[in-house]
Amino acid sequence: MNPELCELLENGGVVSCFLSDESGNRLDPFAPSSHLCEEINNKTRENVTTRLASGEEVELQRVVLRKSGFIVVEVSNNIDTCTSAPIPFCQIEEVLLCAPEGVDVRCTITDFTCNAFIHCQNGSYQSIDILLTICQDIKAIHPATIEINADFCQPRQPFVRPSCPTIVPPPLCEDEPSLEKKELVQFNESPALQQTEAICMRTEKVYDWISQQATIEIHKTADAVPIICDVCSIGLFVPAVIVCERTISGTVTCDGEPVANAPITFTASPDIVTIAPEPAFTNEFGHFEAVVTVPEGTEPTDITITAHTVVEGQSLSITLPTIVRCLAEPCILLLFGPESMECNDVVSGRVRCGNDFIPEVEVTLTANPAIVNFNPNPTFTGLNGNYFSGISVPPGTPPTDVEITASAEVDGQALADSITVNVACDSDCELTLTADPLITCEGEISGTLLCDGAPVDGAEVTFSNFPVIGTFAPNPVTTAADGTFSTTLTVPEGTPLLSTTITAFATVNGDIVSDTICIQVECPEEECPCKFRIGVQGGSAPATADITVNGAPSTLSGTINVTAVQCFVAAPMCNPAVDNFNVAFGSGGNTINFILGRRIEIECDGNTFARVRGTARASGNVFPNAIYEVTITLMIGPSNIGSWTVNATDFHGNTFATAFTAATSPITFIGDCEDTP
Repeated sequence: MNPELCELLENGGVVSCFLSDESGNRLDPFAPSSHLCEEINNKTRENVTTRLASGEEVELQRVVLRKSGFIVVEVSNNIDTCTSAPIPFCQIEEVLLCAPEGVDVRCTITDFTCNAFIHCQNGSYQSIDILLTICQDIKAIHPATIEINADFCQPRQPFVRPSCPTIVPPPLCEDEPSLEKKELVQFNESPALQQTEAICMRTEKVYDWISQQATIEIHKTADAVPIICDVCSIGLFVPAVIVCERTISGTVTCDGEPVANAPITFTASPDIVTIAPEPAFTNEFGHFEAVVTVPEGTEPTDITITAHTVVEGQSLSITLPTIVRCLAEPCILLLFGPESMECNDVVSGRVRCGNDFIPEVEVTLTANPAIVNFNPNPTFTGLNGNYFSGISVPPGTPPTDVEITASAEVDGQALADSITVNVACDSDCELTLTADPLITCEGEISGTLLCDGAPVDGAEVTFSNFPVIGTFAPNPVTTAADGTFSTTLTVPEGTPLLSTTITAFATVNGDIVSDTICIQVECPEEECPCKFRIGVQGGSAPATADITVNGAPSTLSGTINVTAVQCFVAAPMCNPAVDNFNVAFGSGGNTINFILGRRIEIECDGNTFARVRGTARASGNVFPNAIYEVTITLMIGPSNIGSWTVNATDFHGNTFATAFTAATSPITFIGDCEDTP
């Protein structure tokens, strides 16, 4: 049977295997969503009396675990590939744990290896053997409340613990008190003690914990497991976030060759969007496209989109997740800013209609009470719909709540948004910046530094901008005798019309004095040095993110989806209008999304590296809603495993950073404008 397979094995074909779903889509065995290891008798655990080595008898519970899923076997020599149908497996095992009623059992996969062996006889495929080795941590856990006696103190000096503490496991099946009291160890060398308070915290109590290895052997005959060498596959690219309307795309191939005129049908779950055309058909390159339309008024909703086709008798499908949304307003203006401002700061926002960002919109800012100054006012949106304006608080202003309102008119529709900010400024010095409202390729930034109305001579002034566009020279500069200073901003070629903030600051008599203005910059040239379409395979990958929110750093572990489409068309050309990237990160109940991303610059290296830097809006329940500068990089290694990074920051120092590895989506493409996917 299947002589092609045996011939491939004889000519250097390498056998590999991986965990999959019932459709053959690759799964991450370490992700909880793979459901590789689950308890199946949690309501009826049998009590078992057992004797410890010490002679003591204890009562444990019999926990029944199920290892189940599907395995796909591949044989490839990097030119030809044969792939098996998904092979089901299931194994039941029992362990003894301290897991009384009400305690949950969590099975975590720590290692997963799959080895497959294909047996041929006289050039014919006869059978297949698969060996799975699975390492697992099995914990019996239950929510617990603990009480900590905490001392409020000044921040401690840096301290390095000389060694790790010894972990003492809890006694088997001890009764859990409603509160556990623990002392908080202070490592301050000389803390300034102010107040002691009992703090209650929710955590998890570990009743029992074992690590063990499971081995699963699978033997199947050739009749039970067909292996197809003329392998057909379908790839799908779905953005991480779909706002109102977006294009999804994919490819159909058989044995690596494109399939033309294949009918593609689509379904969505829940079925709240429309996808057209239905069906779609592949072109001569095996490529298909469809438009997903989200009904107006849809709040952010998690859905999955499935593409299906039948080619050469093979039923192919792929399902990917996304987040859809479409605000009811046909046009919307957003205003973002901090909760408080000291002397000067910046507000930002965006104007869009449906899924389109509107450039060159005049946005007027007002304040109530009118005690602050805006620079510029009015301000204008760039090509990505962003606008910025610097705010100056007059010296000597006591803390005051100010309502700031941004307003504009788009297509005859009046738009407005307001925020309330507490402003103050007790400085006697004032730094002011001036620049042309539009700088094309190169322009001068100048200013004056005064204290009590008198010029400051010899002060060092440093410049920065957000988002980072161009370079300042010189930087820093020194004020002249009349308090004036100037520098030149050079904008790189290929920069489209964008809005940016420019901040200058100096230190005078130990106090920092600064000012922020907002301008537009551009330097038209080649808009598309390359093109790419990148995404995480399966729409989800495990990732750990380091974040800073309002000055407080923390780390979150969860799952991430990243998509970016820049200048991409399925033909030997580039389209500058194709410009979108999105990031969706989730950790328990925490969500961090960077949506509606628009580029500042893109970069490619061969067909293995892609980078986009641009601006996007943060949404979710962790970061303040604001405009962020976001950078996404992807380096593709062997087996299409990508090394990804995502970094984001806003004007006020909130940051997001993660680096992770994940397979790329099957239709990921990186190339020059003259390349055809």
